[in-house]
Amino acid sequence: MVPMCTNGFPTDFIWGLGTAAYQIEGGANLYGREPSIWDDFSHTPGKVRNGDTGDTACDHVHRMREDVGLMRAIGLEHYRFSISWSRVMSWDAATSQMKPNELGLQFYDELLDALAAAGIKPYVTLYHWDLPSALHKHKGGWHTPNNQGIIDEFVRYADLIWSRYAHRVAFWVTFNEPWTFTVEGYDAGNMAPGCVPFQAGPEPCANGDVNVYVVAHNVLNAHAAAAERFHNVYQPKHGGVLSITLNCEMSLPKDGGSAADAAAAERAMQFSLGWWLQPILTGEYPAVMRQNVGSRLPHFTKEESARLIGSIDVLALNHYSTHLVTDLSDRPRVRTGDGSWADDQQLSITFGVDWIPSESPWLHMYAPGLRGLLGWATAPSRWRGAVYVTENGWSARSMTAEEAAHDQVHVAYLSQYTEQLRLALVEDGVDVRGYFGWSLMDNYEWADGYSKRFGLYFVDYATQQRTPKAAALWWNATRRCIV
Repeated sequence: MVPMCTNGFPTDFIWGLGTAAYQIEGGANLYGREPSIWDDFSHTPGKVRNGDTGDTACDHVHRMREDVGLMRAIGLEHYRFSISWSRVMSWDAATSQMKPNELGLQFYDELLDALAAAGIKPYVTLYHWDLPSALHKHKGGWHTPNNQGIIDEFVRYADLIWSRYAHRVAFWVTFNEPWTFTVEGYDAGNMAPGCVPFQAGPEPCANGDVNVYVVAHNVLNAHAAAAERFHNVYQPKHGGVLSITLNCEMSLPKDGGSAADAAAAERAMQFSLGWWLQPILTGEYPAVMRQNVGSRLPHFTKEESARLIGSIDVLALNHYSTHLVTDLSDRPRVRTGDGSWADDQQLSITFGVDWIPSESPWLHMYAPGLRGLLGWATAPSRWRGAVYVTENGWSARSMTAEEAAHDQVHVAYLSQYTEQLRLALVEDGVDVRGYFGWSLMDNYEWADGYSKRFGLYFVDYATQQRTPKAAALWWNATRRCIV
């Protein structure tokens, strides 16, 4: 029997924190780095709040060792980060392919060296939304139907990283939150590359004919192809596990007595988590998606389905908030302007009136939602193995560093959500083995620029000074047990 610490977490339970390359690194043109679609998007007027870009971000490329010191200061032993594809590979016009960039790779050599020296284990994501611009422009990106070219490029990128680091990293993620970058980037248009169906826009959406389901289909097939390579070549030699990080807000019926709202809440879960998890379990999309989306939803070939099934070793979930869902299936299908994915669900969402709102309008505090999500994901017909919560965090209101040092709302969020995690583990029997808070430090929050602060360390972007918040002190005191 695994020994337990004070309030129910195993002593080997993993407590970690995460970041992402474009959100913290900066050094947009250093070490041979080339632009990504987020460089293009953030430099387009009107796309990001205050015109903020990730050109400097948290200047992590220059302050990496200082940041590893911050990790040590709060007792961090597990750190999740992503690699910038356009920093470690550059476009070769002669071959029309990406080629390795040794200077960019050396930065990650040094990061892994620093983490090892500090006794911190790395958890590495290959793709956190920053597709190289060259692949978007010259290889059809994620939006081109049945784009084997982009799939092959992703596998070549993964192969490069694994050939260099598989012996140093034991936990790999192919894609982080594919729901977010597909829906927000190719449907709602709020993130890179900024496409909105049925509306003219920047390439590739000039004709408004980008299909978010095609984007997702390419991403799933790229994940499966890379996973096959990992499992056949690298895992037998070096061990380690591989997953794809899926994000999902828990959906609950707004009217607890309404069968229609209950069905709509289940539909919302299938359109968010089921969209990605079901193909990995069965090789097919959820039936309700096939019913509602029709011919716009691609089909997997037999070979693609076989490659997808069993392509993850552990389930990785990101979770922040919960939705209350109202059924709209009895109303005419009308495009709302939120994108085709939102319309296809035939429902509306809101939040509980007594849930504490964060600085981000999509995030309200309702901790039981995490326990509910874990239960839904690990139901008998779904995932039955190990689970890791790979992101969970709070978007604090605007405040000074001094105020953040006393911010008990942030602490309450982390405390309440990790308590629900404990209940899922101890009372529900969910095989959850790790939790990664978001984020180590304040950083570039995508289309919101620097206006939202999720970090355990407050970052003064003018001076790049990092200051621990109350949440960082809580983290250091409660890494293994909830007190």
